[in-house]
Amino acid sequence: MMFYELLLAVFSVLIYPGLLFLVVVGLLTQWYVRKLIGRLQNRIGPKYVGPLGILQPFADVIKLVFVKEELSFRGRLDRLLILFMVLGLSAISSAMLFTPISPYVIRGAYDVIAFIYLMLWSTIAFAVIGLSLSNPFTVVGSSRFLTQILFAEPALVTSLLAAVMVLTRDSPIPLSIYSSAVSLRADVLVAMVLAISFISFFLATIAKTLIKPFDIPEAETELAGGLLAELSGPALGLAIILHYSEIAFLTLIATIVFLGGPYPFNYGDFLGIVVFAVKYLVLLTLIAVIKASVGRIRIEQATSMMIKYVLSTSVVALAIATIL
Repeated sequence: MMFYELLLAVFSVLIYPGLLFLVVVGLLTQWYVRKLIGRLQNRIGPKYVGPLGILQPFADVIKLVFVKEELSFRGRLDRLLILFMVLGLSAISSAMLFTPISPYVIRGAYDVIAFIYLMLWSTIAFAVIGLSLSNPFTVVGSSRFLTQILFAEPALVTSLLAAVMVLTRDSPIPLSIYSSAVSLRADVLVAMVLAISFISFFLATIAKTLIKPFDIPEAETELAGGLLAELSGPALGLAIILHYSEIAFLTLIATIVFLGGPYPFNYGDFLGIVVFAVKYLVLLTLIAVIKASVGRIRIEQATSMMIKYVLSTSVVALAIATIL
């Protein structure tokens, strides 16, 4: 029995809903967003590799990892940045085991603390990328990233805590990601807290994953790519995989915790899977529309916006959840 559980845990971490699942969904997410933005801007978007260009992100990553040469420079800590990118991918893959879509589920009182800890590693990985390279563009991009994440990460964590707290208030397993994902949502006050915290979580996700208008640390025309300016070959391919896997991970968490996953159906039902996929695509569509519609803002504008509208909103949601 223990051997079977071990195999199930390994399968969940490495295949579904862990590493392989996140990488595939992340690259499909990249294709969907690129294709939709192309249509919104009167362009074609990915076209040639696979039906409707759906395999283009996979071809790009395979070429970077297996074909392109990785260039190294003096003062660059190659092994360190590779190590932390692998740790970031491993952490978010492990965090998926806290959700109901995992065959092997980790659940317990206050498991949201462990979940948040794992969720932070992708941010740490990108911070280390910037700090392990000596290029001035990369250093400036890293500085902007750390400044931006200083407000985005607390807002993300606070809004998630508010949602989990209000959803598990009557649960025998308090502050649990799994319990919050399968709890009932008929209460008006619960719906109000979820709505407020969802807005904060969604905006913090956009800032955390450097989506316009928060792509300040990259700023191609200003910093030549910023954080990723000096990466090439396998290192760049791994950074792209981590970036889009993180977007997929956070969007999945938003769908599961804030939007109820397959609600009003159950996890595993055919209609539940359809509803879940539709909710996920709605969030991606919203991200694509925002990315295609707005330009990049300055770092001081981003921090001001995060403090005034995102972090403050998440604190209000947490305060209401605490009172309830």
